[in-house]
Amino acid sequence: LAQEQPFYHSDDSCTFDLGHFSGNAMPTRPDFLIQKRIVQDNKYVAAADYAKKMDRISQTSGWFEGKQKYDFAEGEKRSRSSIQNEMECCAEELKIRRRTRLRQLYEAEARQWEEELAAHGLAVQRQHY
Repeated sequence: LAQEQPFYHSDDSCTFDLGHFSGNAMPTRPDFLIQKRIVQDNKYVAAADYAKKMDRISQTSGWFEGKQKYDFAEGEKRSRSSIQNEMECCAEELKIRRRTRLRQLYEAEARQWEEELAAHGLAVQRQHY
C-alpha cells in the first residue's frame, strides 16, 4: 500500500487521512461549514470592535478639537472682556482729567475776570447774607 500523507487545510492545522479517497475529489471536513461560519463571525466581531474603537477615537478627537476651539473662544472672550474693562477705566480717567481741566479753566477765567473788575475798582461779592 501507498503511504498515507496528511492533508493540511489552509484555515487550520487539522489533518485528514487520504487513504480512502481516490481521484480528484477533495475531502471535506464534516464541520467545514460550521468552521467557515465561525471564521466569518470572528471577522465580523473584529470589524465591530475596530468600528467601536474608531468611534471612541472619533469622539475623543472631536472633544479635543472642540475644547481647543472653545478654549480659544474662551480666551478671546476673556481678552475682549479685559480690553472692554480697560477701555471703561480709560474713559473714566479721561472724564476725570477733562473735569479737572475744565475746573482749572473756569477758575482761571474767574480770576482773570476778577482782576479786570479790580482794575476798574469793582469786586465780586462771594457770600450773600
